[in-house]
Amino acid sequence: MARVKDHLSDHEYDGIREYDNPTPGWWHLIFVATVAFSLLYFAYFHFNAKAPTPFTRLARKQMVEDKKIFGALGELQPDDATFFKLMGDEKLMSVAAGMFAGNCASCHARDGGGINGVNLTDNFYKNVKVMTDIYGVITNGANAGAMPAQAAYSKNERLLLAAYVASLRGTKPAAPKAPEGSEIPAWPKPGEKSAAK
Repeated sequence: MARVKDHLSDHEYDGIREYDNPTPGWWHLIFVATVAFSLLYFAYFHFNAKAPTPFTRLARKQMVEDKKIFGALGELQPDDATFFKLMGDEKLMSVAAGMFAGNCASCHARDGGGINGVNLTDNFYKNVKVMTDIYGVITNGANAGAMPAQAAYSKNERLLLAAYVASLRGTKPAAPKAPEGSEIPAWPKPGEKSAAK
């Protein structure tokens, strides 16, 4: 027997009766397809380490932007003039602050005050006598590997990071670690040469 379409339902509200119309088959197909897609989507993005996320897309865009920035700088040299040039560029210092937060803050604290790494804001240093020595510590590491060499960064990136670390000296961290090492002279002013080692 053929199915009767659009028959009246048995219930009534205030004299109003309604048709008992079944949901169309195409609607069920769309619903099932949506559920199946959501399961695949969930599995792909939550169990696949290589799945793109908003964070990885941002990191890729940031990397492209950083390459543009560093490409415009040319080949930098580890000298006082380069440090002062980098320290005077707010945009570059904001890039360096991101590098520091992502790689150095776990030991030196986000504000440079030190955790298990040294306090970078005071006048006491263990492996630094002049400002450019910071680049050497970042490049080669120190303290028998306690401070690892940052080989993943390019020369220009290490110089930028070193300039940022130098800029932290004299700032006021929230919870500064006790001084370590020896007190060294203040950084030279722009145009001056570093004191001899």
